[in-house]
Amino acid sequence: MEIFETQEHAISSILIIILYAIIFLIAKWFNDLLTPYNVNRELTHNDNAALAISLTGYLAGVTIIFVSVVSGPHVGLWEDLLAVGSYSIGGVLCLNLARIINDKLILSKFSNIEQIIKFRNTSAGMVQGGSYIASGLVIGGAVHGEGGGPELALIFFLIGQVVLVIFSLLYVKFISYSVHEEIEKNNLAAAFGFAGGIIAIGIIVMKAVSGNFIGWVDSLKLLAFDLSLVLILLIVVRFFFDKLIIPKADLNHEIAKDQNIGAGLLELFASIGFALVLFYTL
Repeated sequence: MEIFETQEHAISSILIIILYAIIFLIAKWFNDLLTPYNVNRELTHNDNAALAISLTGYLAGVTIIFVSVVSGPHVGLWEDLLAVGSYSIGGVLCLNLARIINDKLILSKFSNIEQIIKFRNTSAGMVQGGSYIASGLVIGGAVHGEGGGPELALIFFLIGQVVLVIFSLLYVKFISYSVHEEIEKNNLAAAFGFAGGIIAIGIIVMKAVSGNFIGWVDSLKLLAFDLSLVLILLIVVRFFFDKLIIPKADLNHEIAKDQNIGAGLLELFASIGFALVLFYTL
């Protein structure tokens, strides 16, 4: 019996890995289809690092969605494979929709495609890659858990995506310098800080929209409580980092004026680190 269970687990694992490879290729095909440029040419012929960073974020978002579905409730091997495949493909479609929403609403003052393809702006690629990861987290949370179906997952994805956009815009308002201008100037320090903030928001929103559906009233109350922590995260992390980690320097000056990549990386880690702690303690 134990040998049989071991063999069944091995077969299941192999099939899941094969399915992941298929979803990975489908996601790449969707991305190629829905973008107005030749991805392979930009990556190889033009050596476009900005697009490579963005595409890395996209594929990371796809992986987050797939793992979220796989770690959800199990029924049987073939039923699980069918559910994982269908939800993952649906998640990939939502991720491409999220890119359009994020490009139009979060970084609305310039064209991401122009910045990434024409100017090869690695900062724009970094922020777009971060937004892919954040949206992947939101979608992963929406498709994880029990008590719902595809329609409910879509509703929670839309709610989560709206929240992600709103709090990303609040982040921009909260910062003393113009995030758009700094990214347009290819300031990687600002890009790291902003990408970290977006991903941190995505982590909290993932927590808020994941879990089992317990009814609209209770689920939305829990969602509102978790999302209120996002605003606290934005304020506390910035204050903690600026005043306690680098007390003899101004974080905004280091990022906007000095374009200190180290400061941007530290802000990225601080934001994501705090969000992960909140994720596992809520």
